[in-house]
Amino acid sequence: MKKGLLSCLIVIGFLEILTAMGVIDKAFFPNPILIFKNTFILLSTDDLLHQTLFSLGRLAIAFCISFPTALILALLSAHIKTFDELLNPLVALSFPLPKVALYPLLLLIFGIDSWSKISLISIGLFYLMFINFRIGFLRILSSNYHDIIKIYPLSIKNYYLNFLMAGTLQEILTGLKLALNYGLTLVVVSEISASNNGIGYFIWKSWDQFKIINVYSGVFVLSIIGFALYFTFNSFIEKIRLKSN
Repeated sequence: MKKGLLSCLIVIGFLEILTAMGVIDKAFFPNPILIFKNTFILLSTDDLLHQTLFSLGRLAIAFCISFPTALILALLSAHIKTFDELLNPLVALSFPLPKVALYPLLLLIFGIDSWSKISLISIGLFYLMFINFRIGFLRILSSNYHDIIKIYPLSIKNYYLNFLMAGTLQEILTGLKLALNYGLTLVVVSEISASNNGIGYFIWKSWDQFKIINVYSGVFVLSIIGFALYFTFNSFIEKIRLKSN
């Protein structure tokens, strides 16, 4: 975490020096300090804050849809071989498809309101969660621990919570980390077109009005959110690795 912050500060300091020396054009690459001040002003006036909350709300709803779906399907795939043989090829076939390519179809199905955006985000979240969940469940079910469970049966609650979920917590957290960070990308992409709120809309509107510093402020807020998600999940994953070793 400290090294990550240090690397960010080094990059910011380097850009600050280049801007002060006039090496880069301030019209397109504003002074980092000015970007920070502008971001604080926009957040304090509630404009950027409201747009960010709209985006986080869509991401949260999409997560509430995708997480249980991915978890249930991964459990079924791990326990039922026939189900896995039917579902896994479909996932392998559709996963490489760029999710953004589905957005025009989703606009036709759900219209231009929030549900078209939430559905796009949900699809993107689902694949990364399902793939990681499935890998974790298959690993724990093929381990020696599962053989012990067969000899000493557990209650249904203990089997799923204390054996399956606890034993695959590392894969679950990895899937959540990858999915939520990718979800931020889909949030912005979905809000750039056919939207009148959200941080993606804010960035696009700022670009359209040639308010370049506002564009950087929007990107900066996204970076903070992504940074927080990434290092939060990484810290949990590292703790699990240390305990397992």
